[in-house]
Formats: sequence, C-alpha cells, structure tokens
Amino acid sequence: MMLRLLKYVAISFCSACAVQNAPQGGPKDETPPVVREISPVPGALNFTESSAVVVFDEYIQAQKLRGALVSSPPLSGLEFELKGKKLSFTWDENQMKDSTTYRISLGDEVGDLNENNRIKNLQFVWSTGPTIDSLQYHGSLNKEGEGDFDALSVWLVPLGVDSVSKAVFSTTPKKDGSFSFYYMPSDTFDLLVFEDLNFNKAWDVEMEPFGFQKNIFSLPDSSHTTIDYYAVDFEIPVLDSIIQDSITYYIDTATEESLGTVSFVLGPHEKSLHLWCTHSSGHQFYMTSGPHSDTLTTEYITLPPGDYTISGYQDFNENQVWDGPSWKDGTKGELILEPQSFDLKANWDLEQPIALPVIPTKNEN
Repeated sequence: MMLRLLKYVAISFCSACAVQNAPQGGPKDETPPVVREISPVPGALNFTESSAVVVFDEYIQAQKLRGALVSSPPLSGLEFELKGKKLSFTWDENQMKDSTTYRISLGDEVGDLNENNRIKNLQFVWSTGPTIDSLQYHGSLNKEGEGDFDALSVWLVPLGVDSVSKAVFSTTPKKDGSFSFYYMPSDTFDLLVFEDLNFNKAWDVEMEPFGFQKNIFSLPDSSHTTIDYYAVDFEIPVLDSIIQDSITYYIDTATEESLGTVSFVLGPHEKSLHLWCTHSSGHQFYMTSGPHSDTLTTEYITLPPGDYTISGYQDFNENQVWDGPSWKDGTKGELILEPQSFDLKANWDLEQPIALPVIPTKNEN
C-alpha cells in the first residue's frame, strides 16, 4: 500500500514539474507552407482533366481566396475546397480549348494556419496541347478618383468587340496599380479595366467606372504600357447666385487694402481649358482658355482674401462639357485637373501657377 502511494505522489509531482517548466513561446514562425504535391505539375502538357490539387507540408488557411482566384482563359464553374493541408479545385468538364495554355492564379492568399505566412504568386499552369505559351504583357494604371487598385479587374477581350461580355485573360492589379499577364499566345486584344461594384463578375457599362486601351498585343519581353482609368466623373460646379451677389457687393464696397489680386499662369495647352476657382465661402468664378502654344499669364483679378481651390478639365472635342471614356467610340475620358489650392492674403498681388494635366504620349507596344 505504501509503495503504491509513493508511486502516485512521484507521478503527480513529475507531472506538475512538466507543466511549470514548459517552454514559453519561441521564435516566431515566418516560413510559408511548402508545396509537397501538385497536380497538374507546373508546365504540364496535354492536360485535359477538370480538377487540380495542391498539398502542403502544414495546415493552411485561405480566407480571401475566392476574391483573388483568377483563371486565364476563364474556366466556368471554377470552385475550390480546403481540407487541412490539401487545396482542391474543380471546374466544368469539356470546356477547355485544344492546344491552349491555362493558368489558375491564387495570388498571395494561401498561408499557414497559425501565422498566415503567405505563399507568393501560387499558380497552376498547364497546356491542353504539346507546348506552353510564353508571351506576356505588363502595364500600370493611371487612376483618376478614389479607390484601391486591387479592387479593380483587368480584362483582355477579343479585338474589336462592341459589347464586352467576358474576358479571354483576366487579372487583378497590385496595390501600386501594376499588373501583368503571362503565358499568352501571339495575339492582339483590347484591354478593359473596371470596378465590379455589384460583384457579378461582369462589366456593367452604365454603372461601373472603367478605362481601356485598344490593340494590345502579347510580347516576348517586359515592355510596359500605362492605362488611364476614371473612377469619378467631373461635375461642373453650380454657381450659387446669392453667394455670388454677396461677394460682388463686398468687393465693390471694401477698401483696396482689405482685398487681394491674383494672376494665373498657364503652361502651353493644345486644347481648351475650363477652370473653376472656388473660395472657402462658396464664392466661385469661371475661367476658360483656348489653345496656347506657349505660357499664358492672365490679367490680375481682385478677390477677397482666403483659401481657394481650382478645378477643371481639358476639352478635347471643344464641346464645352466634360466627356468620359467611351468603349464603343474608342475615345478616352477628357483629362481632369488635380484639385489645386492657394491662399490669397489681403493687400497681396499673387502670381499663381496652375498645373495642367499631362496628355499621355502614344503607347509604343
């Protein structure tokens, strides 16, 4: 009996010691999961199945994979399932084209379960024929308006289509606005960038902002093109007649020392400019300038002191309204001035430069 009791106490004591002396923490895991198995293997040829799978060396998570998952050319019915260390994909059967290179991109959305260390640029690449296409196209977005670049979709669509229904190739820009297409055939496309506001995986031309570039062709090197994208329309300010009359009366009755004067300096511009200058009180005045081949300095204008903001656009077609991009007509949106501010002091004579929008040079592909 005594022997059994001593044995029990010894076991209990050792167990308590083990709990108290357990290691506290340790080096943080900063290593992403390692791929142990993948099918199809990268660069597989004559692959015609309707499923893919990748197995890792540890348990994984992919919370935002659905939004990042892109297949080029598109695979209808593409779905995925995550179980432990295994990530499986399926898509509708008998839809892949002959002798075509396919790519499923997972972005950077797969990471380990504990620290979510991400695997960069994870993808499946295979061909239904005997060769892998190796051409590419790179670009970046010149964005007007608010919003994140990685919320946009970039599509390559068949050349010359009037109505865009689906992509031949698609991708998502990085946070800096750059994007790339790889494993492309030798061909020419039109490029569309838009924000899928209603998440229906399609472009709704009447409600979703967009930009485009026509006649994009795949290349063997890293040539780069800049694409204009408009996330906002330019709204012509509405002048408040009550405020205008009040400010006019103030200017007419104020002493010269309590007012300031300003002259605006405009660089060369090939198209007419329409500009609005707005005081913090709401007072506005409108200016326009026809094409000029050299620098233009306006006459001095007498104004109340305070903070002012200049807005406007460049009127490419001289119709005195701002025109956004038109996919059907193949015309880009008219260039919008970045809002510019200046402070006018009482009894000052200010010469204020206005930075004009830069007309992009023709892209050389």
